[in-house]
Amino acid sequence: MSNPKKAAVKEGLTTAVIGSIAATLLANPVCWAAVLYGTYRMGKAAYRRAKADGTIKPKEAQEDTSFWHV
Repeated sequence: MSNPKKAAVKEGLTTAVIGSIAATLLANPVCWAAVLYGTYRMGKAAYRRAKADGTIKPKEAQEDTSFWHV
């Protein structure tokens, strides 16, 4: 499994577990729909974030983070 997929699964499972606890306490179908949708969105965001970090940028394209530039 690639790194972006691992990140998406890890983030999605964490969100699902926490959301499921809350939805179980409230016992409302709307809460379950919100948990499912939130899990999907969090997994998708984690996948995109991990995929974007995996690319190597040329030195010219990297941002200058030094404080000594004029």
